[in-house]
Amino acid sequence: MARSLGLKRATEARQAFLRALRARPEEERVAIAVREQGRLDELEVRIRTRDAAEPEKLQRRLEALAVLRDGLE
Repeated sequence: MARSLGLKRATEARQAFLRALRARPEEERVAIAVREQGRLDELEVRIRTRDAAEPEKLQRRLEALAVLRDGLE
């Protein structure tokens, strides 16, 4: 995604997304955040399924997911 936007890193793409989100009207911002939380919920299910046998990897990925969730608040 980052490359398609001309950015070097995924973190830059995430920061751009959050800036754009904050610029939207309240009603739209809430709807986008709800949609993104749903996407992150689906990602969490995939992570837990895929990495269940590797607790350290699972924990690391869940911590990264928590950071993504925090940015939406």
